[in-house]
Amino acid sequence: MRKKLLKYHSYLALAALLPIIIISITGSILVFKAEIDQWLMPQVASLNYSPQQSSILERIDHNRLQAHVENSFPGFIIGSWEIFNDGIEADRVFLVKKGSHDWYKVHLDPFSGKILDNPAVMESQLTDWLVSLHYTFLLNGIGHEDSQWGTFIGLVVALIFTFLGISGLIIHRKFWQQLFLLRRGRSIRVFSGDLHRLAGTWSSPVLLILGVTGIYFNTIAYYHEVFEHGDEPHFEPQEKLYGDSVDFQQILLDSQLQLDQFTPTYLLYPFEPEVDITVFGFQASNNPFASNYSSTVNYKAENGDLVLAFDGRKASVTAQVFDSFRELHFGSFAGLASKIAWSFFGLAPFLLALSGFIVWLKRRRKPARIKR
Repeated sequence: MRKKLLKYHSYLALAALLPIIIISITGSILVFKAEIDQWLMPQVASLNYSPQQSSILERIDHNRLQAHVENSFPGFIIGSWEIFNDGIEADRVFLVKKGSHDWYKVHLDPFSGKILDNPAVMESQLTDWLVSLHYTFLLNGIGHEDSQWGTFIGLVVALIFTFLGISGLIIHRKFWQQLFLLRRGRSIRVFSGDLHRLAGTWSSPVLLILGVTGIYFNTIAYYHEVFEHGDEPHFEPQEKLYGDSVDFQQILLDSQLQLDQFTPTYLLYPFEPEVDITVFGFQASNNPFASNYSSTVNYKAENGDLVLAFDGRKASVTAQVFDSFRELHFGSFAGLASKIAWSFFGLAPFLLALSGFIVWLKRRRKPARIKR
């Protein structure tokens, strides 16, 4: 049984060697996506308010901000709006170009109303390009503009990744007896084998979390694009899809009344027919892994009337587990400490790939030498 499992473990690892290395390196970088954006684009992605200023800042009325964006870019409709109130990160407004399904992004200071850049296609900035590389290997759209080959391959790699983690623990079933054993001064095969076992053992909890959550996100994305949209072409809006009477500032205020301790973090606009206006947000709870999008309040697109308020704290256990996948995958649940840990252990697959390949190569060469 163990020999057969080792065989499958080796062959699948070799088959997914390059994708795993790409996922490992890009994932470790993207843990600090927001910080990298602020470092690379300090005048665009970040706000320069002091802590004293941040404590007294007030957002401009959302209707005014929205009108300013729409008047500045008449060739676009607003698709969604990521809201930040910390005086550190700029709001991110996602736009859909009229007559297409192409998404763009623009940054805005919600306290001064200043638009900080022009609409940029989603993959034009470094970290957004890395997200696409990490998630789809830049393969979506190959052969056909709506193809999802990259998402599908990402799903297969996530399944292999998870299998490798579980099978590795089974192969080294007494791993706890050699948690610190690293034999130096021996052959490169012995050293690589010990390094492979140690890296896999110590990083296995994080890697299994990343594998399972990766399976979930790729499955959801693939199902949405292939089965929900199917052969239907993407909707290409010509004009905004909400009524003129909708008061978005009132919607944001009302959402905080509908749910206890609710803080809006993301405003989804109707960018397709029959899509509600949805306010996503966070509620303080005992769940340390609750995401910033765990609770929602929905409103009708035509007039802004309340449809439904969903309290994420009262959701089913399954729904709360799925919601926690976001924080667990990106390692943001415990601030800087968890992000550093996730970035560090996220490089383990890169180390495992190299050390495992050396062990496999040496194992293959040994019978050849004996035969000669």
